[in-house]
Amino acid sequence: MDMFNLKYTVLLVLILQLTTMSSQELTEFKWKKRILLLMDTKNDLHTRNLQLSKFDGHYNGIMERDLVLLVYNGKEVLDRDGMTTNINPYNVTYGEFQGIILIGKDGGVKLRKKYIVEANEVFDLIDQMPMRRSEMKNK
Repeated sequence: MDMFNLKYTVLLVLILQLTTMSSQELTEFKWKKRILLLMDTKNDLHTRNLQLSKFDGHYNGIMERDLVLLVYNGKEVLDRDGMTTNINPYNVTYGEFQGIILIGKDGGVKLRKKYIVEANEVFDLIDQMPMRRSEMKNK
């Protein structure tokens, strides 16, 4: 595992561990939801909104894939509408990465890519995952 992947794997573990005191924890999503975390540590609202706009009109695709969109602005975790969540990323360093991180239902990082990423690229990747294939087969 290269240093970049190790850094973000450790980051994910820290997020999951450090949210135990909040009323809503990332671990509560495990095995239930996939998380698309938009990393915006530079607080670049234009780029963040452009990335979020790529998911506009894809409500059904988001719901079908059990996807939750969250934003980390370097200080707190926000929901898609920019409202502060109860998820506490206390003492977690994200570095300068600006882009998306897709976290699977198993808690593993499935994609890490710089902005701008099309919704269909994320959906196609999710649809290739074994758990998603099982979900579609059992639908």
